[in-house]
Amino acid sequence: MKGCRIMSNQIKITYVNRSMNEDLPKIFLFLKNEIPTFDALKDGVAWRVIPDVGRGSQCTVTYPIETAVSASWNDHACRTAMLTASIGKRYHIVEDGTGITIDEDGNAGNTRSIDVANDIRVPGGISVDLYKDGKLMMRKKTVAYDQKATFVLHPKLYWGLASEIQEGDQLSSAVLNSDSFFEQDLEGVSEVTVGLYGNPEEGYRFEVESQK
Repeated sequence: MKGCRIMSNQIKITYVNRSMNEDLPKIFLFLKNEIPTFDALKDGVAWRVIPDVGRGSQCTVTYPIETAVSASWNDHACRTAMLTASIGKRYHIVEDGTGITIDEDGNAGNTRSIDVANDIRVPGGISVDLYKDGKLMMRKKTVAYDQKATFVLHPKLYWGLASEIQEGDQLSSAVLNSDSFFEQDLEGVSEVTVGLYGNPEEGYRFEVESQK
């Protein structure tokens, strides 16, 4: 229809190092659960890590709109299949004739959230995990029987610098260079270039160079 914009199913993100930083910090990207109790430093997970991009060099990553959900138990040794998750839907972890699985279970309590309920009894409860591009992006640990995990996702990415971090690591276990993060709004964006600027005297900052 004329005048309507078709939203892409993925966003192309290009990172460019324009800084004078010679320490080769790792760039990491994470997402926030937009609920009041979410603490990025305690609960955040490094979704993507960009290492070893020298001055003037660049790296491209893809941010898919689609999100997947699964649950794990037995200290993450076992997990369900990944299931495409839609905002406004509820999912539950159940035990059927085949064993423990994840299924859709109607609508979430809020049209802006993804709810995942634990309907099984396992020692230690379950962990509920969200993925983008097959990579862990968010985790809610220890969801007890008859309890649920709630995720409210906004189209935003957060950028940071770290000396030691791996994809899938919780930020609480990483060696961060700062606990201040750059917020990038992806609403309506299909391609974007983000640059790292600065030097040891003035500090470092991320900037959106271009987007469409």
